[in-house]
Amino acid sequence: MKRINTTHFAILGLLRLKPMSAYELVKFSKESIGLFWNESYGHIHKSIKQLQLDGSVTVVEEAETGRRKIVFGITEQGCKQLDSWLALPPEEPVMRNELLMKLFVSDERHFPQLITFLEEELAANEQLITMLAGIKASVPKGESKQAQLWLLTLDYGERYLRMTMEWCQHALETLSHPNRGD
Repeated sequence: MKRINTTHFAILGLLRLKPMSAYELVKFSKESIGLFWNESYGHIHKSIKQLQLDGSVTVVEEAETGRRKIVFGITEQGCKQLDSWLALPPEEPVMRNELLMKLFVSDERHFPQLITFLEEELAANEQLITMLAGIKASVPKGESKQAQLWLLTLDYGERYLRMTMEWCQHALETLSHPNRGD
């Protein structure tokens, strides 16, 4: 069965939060939801053009400030499409992890490089946890249902990163003592 192109729905969902330009969509996603969804500027720009042709988004603001800026907003049709997609059960995620693939296909000769990769992954995840704490602090306080949903996704990200860090530490210990038989 063909997978649904979730990029279109992610863009519609973000535009339902607030109108944005393609650049703002990329920036917003990197700064808030980058752990579970990110796309290149080119892919977002191409998707927006298709959504515009389909009548799902429209230009809500256009400005020339040295550089042309086009801000898009979601249409009523786009809202209906997004709501229909939100009602569908999520597809099985496709996992691609280059570090795990390298670990799987390596041999003992590669242990020093794998240890370096694991240490780098550990450090990167520590930085991401710090970044998530900053994002969490910027979420409006109160009983807003939207804020609760945002905090739940941040919580998932933090738990995922902590699990990955714990696994990296375990893998580093295992590779540092390869003959222990753990």
